[in-house]
Amino acid sequence: MKSEVSTFILFIYTINFLVCLHIENDQVYIKQLGTHPSFINHSPIKTKDKQIVNDGDKLHLLENEHCYTVRIECSNISSKLMKSSSLTKPTLKRQNTEEKDNEAACKKQNGSMNKIEQQEEKDASDSEESRALWIQQQLHAMQSNVNQTSSSSKPLNPMKKSNSNSEDSWEIPCDGLEVFTSKGVISSEKIAAFDMDGTIILTKSGKVHPTDENDWRIGFDTCFKKLKQLCVDNYKIVIFTNQRGLMKATSTDHFRRKIQYIQQKLNVPLQVFIAIHPGRYRKPCTGSWSLLESNYNDDIKIDKSKSFYVGDAAGRPDKWRAIAKKDHSSADRLFAMNLDLRFYTPEEYFLGLSKALYDMPKFDPKSLRSIQSLLEPTTAKLTSDKTEIIVMCGLPASGKSWFVKKYIVPHQYEYVNRDEVGTWQTCVKMTEMAISKQKSVIVDNTNIDTESRQRYIEVAKKFNVLCRCFVMNVTVEHTKHNNLFRHMIGTDKAHKDVNEIVILGANKRYIKPSMDEGFSEIVMVNMQPMFDDANVEQLYYQYILDK
Repeated sequence: MKSEVSTFILFIYTINFLVCLHIENDQVYIKQLGTHPSFINHSPIKTKDKQIVNDGDKLHLLENEHCYTVRIECSNISSKLMKSSSLTKPTLKRQNTEEKDNEAACKKQNGSMNKIEQQEEKDASDSEESRALWIQQQLHAMQSNVNQTSSSSKPLNPMKKSNSNSEDSWEIPCDGLEVFTSKGVISSEKIAAFDMDGTIILTKSGKVHPTDENDWRIGFDTCFKKLKQLCVDNYKIVIFTNQRGLMKATSTDHFRRKIQYIQQKLNVPLQVFIAIHPGRYRKPCTGSWSLLESNYNDDIKIDKSKSFYVGDAAGRPDKWRAIAKKDHSSADRLFAMNLDLRFYTPEEYFLGLSKALYDMPKFDPKSLRSIQSLLEPTTAKLTSDKTEIIVMCGLPASGKSWFVKKYIVPHQYEYVNRDEVGTWQTCVKMTEMAISKQKSVIVDNTNIDTESRQRYIEVAKKFNVLCRCFVMNVTVEHTKHNNLFRHMIGTDKAHKDVNEIVILGANKRYIKPSMDEGFSEIVMVNMQPMFDDANVEQLYYQYILDK
């Protein structure tokens, strides 16, 4: 007797695919539903496509991950339907008929779980009650099998869920940094990284800075489509945002709400690193990215050649496009350069515009690697066999103390430093005492004007010894870099009060030393830093200033 049963057993796994058992044709179909492709025998299932599976086929929920083997036991399905007491699995034979009916039924059941659609059968001997009982039992068995296999399987490929409880989460991994991970985030070797303000969102008000937590809108119409496609392509979406304004806030709750509203509007899973304090987690420094690699990607190694970063702080000059204003900084471009990532501006990525002109910072830390000699002229000597006074000259944070302690003090020169003794008068007295004992002196002060240098020239004349001037050959931008660096690593407590204002003020008062002042020699000192810690060295040679 020909069976006219058209019942389906439906089971959805994490809203990613649909298993459809068509009883009339004894067929099992797999239909892709979610954005992350599942695989049959290592071949991807196209979204919304339906594919027949056979006994022994391998099903992966994600590529090379959560593997299941299809098992179809041979028996007669019609007889099983007619015998309510029998629970043996049905016969599943491969056929290719009535696919249109299957497609319509699968669409109707899309998004449902454990739902059974029953149709009236012509064979009266097959009771509705028996058929429903059998279907429920088969569905329960399928669910139990999937749950058991899922819990015991080990992930194999570079994609995992970052938040096992599948809920939005907030963390503060260190002071001044907060991390948001939305529900459904999946770790990956491919990272699609974005800035937030000026890239993912703009202000509704049109102002540069938002007026409140609700003053935002999605920046580009194509943003939704682009981000959803990234999910389809197995990218993990990560936002890195500098939010120094939160330093003065008593709470970050309002900003947290804003982040979650943005994620809900975009309707894609994403992770957000929020740098509040200045330092190594703030762009262009790469501390947040390093934390992503070490703690927030489930031990999956990130492939930078397949990853990229998009941001609006790109160093573009005024009127780089029509009435466009100058970028406020180069932080985003430099962040990408530090990480060796492909970089796009929002207009390039979301609108497809050609690359715009941009300005690079005046100081490139990597340029220091090409310096050949420590002193100029190269014939100059670090120390002398005769008693002498060396007067250092350089802006705050130019590297004077490091140079002196590294190269001069080990040669038994008396070390004189105002930060240690308090006043310039004390420094002069210490110099006189050392010279009177025929001991050479190194004066480690800024000595940026003629008057301060002249004090030691007079001491040299008084005791009839030579006085040389060692000038730090360092630009203002380089000193800013040095100053931020030593604040970041926290090793120089003596100069904790030095900031950009102090440096710029000293630069205005700076008078270049001259032989006419009475020096026997003026020597330029090139900065050639050395490090015992590879991580500290890596930080120094990065762009850490945002422009």
